[in-house]
Amino acid sequence: MLRALLTAFLVLPALVTFCQQSNNPMKTPLDRKVDSLVRAAFAQNKCVGLMIGVIDGKNTYTYAYGETAIGNGKLPDNNTYFQIGSLTKTFTGILLADQIVRGKVKGEDLISKYVPDTVKLNWFEGKPVTLLMLTNHTSAIPRWEPVMKYPGFTVQQPYGHFKQPQLYDFLNHYKPTEAPGVKYAYSNIAAGLLGQLLARNESVSYWELLNKTILRPLKMKHTAITLDGNQQNGMAQGYNMGRKTEQPWVLSALTPAGGISSNLTDMLRYASANINPGKGTLGNAIRLSHAETFKDKSARMGMGWHIMIGKGHTVLNHGGQTGGFNSHISIESAGQKAVVILSNLAADNGVGWPLQAYLMQQKADK
Repeated sequence: MLRALLTAFLVLPALVTFCQQSNNPMKTPLDRKVDSLVRAAFAQNKCVGLMIGVIDGKNTYTYAYGETAIGNGKLPDNNTYFQIGSLTKTFTGILLADQIVRGKVKGEDLISKYVPDTVKLNWFEGKPVTLLMLTNHTSAIPRWEPVMKYPGFTVQQPYGHFKQPQLYDFLNHYKPTEAPGVKYAYSNIAAGLLGQLLARNESVSYWELLNKTILRPLKMKHTAITLDGNQQNGMAQGYNMGRKTEQPWVLSALTPAGGISSNLTDMLRYASANINPGKGTLGNAIRLSHAETFKDKSARMGMGWHIMIGKGHTVLNHGGQTGGFNSHISIESAGQKAVVILSNLAADNGVGWPLQAYLMQQKADK
């Protein structure tokens, strides 16, 4: 009993400190819902710092919790940078859709059309892989395991050594054991390869392609792959599940699968553009990226986007995680609702989906 009382007193100051580390005004039902979800996440040690963005009809709300680094007492804000991990795949899906809209590629094109001549692909029983298969995770290319076999692999930077020569070497030697286009099987290598092939098709780097196609048109000035000095100073410190510090991952050739860093301001711009794509080439590309390209019992896919359908709602979503960061985006275009979560702890904090479900129960302010 004494031990339990001592434990309670030891824990209490931490809870009080946490309560102070937020800008949530606690005035509306949404404020209180966000707070209840975040409190549960912190109670389970699934957060260090957390930025939450909500779009509900014409209104946008942002919430900050925790710290940018353990013990510094600094609340993150809309300008704090986080690595968004696999949310990057949705950007790469839009890049594919853009080239389809502009007639530069077809989704059904074989990837052999776009790899260097030095790459000799091996097909499973003569069945080739297409560009669409790379974006909807049906290529039968492994998730990431072959990356570990190349010299330079470390747990701290699992992809840093895997550059274009290694990617093409993998393709030359890879012998698939399953037919492509048949089932969903998530693959970082496939998504990374797609981005590299799209960039090669335009004779630019992936960053240049991303910047000119999506970031500049959407005025996402605070989204990058390689951060400059000021951006690095504004980045939250990342932590692994053991709450040990981690550096942002360098994704190298697989950057199109997870290498983007951004802040809440820009990610809300991105979410808004996916709710209301607008006119023009980019708007058409965003809409096309939302269209279903594959469905089986385990997943329903657009171009880079996971599609969830139920109870009259269609939600586009993706999660992301690197060594020290976790992220979430979910969008319901019909209801004009979206949730963006950015965290500097590599753990699923469980805030995104319950918050999206809560929003969908409310009437949008149109």
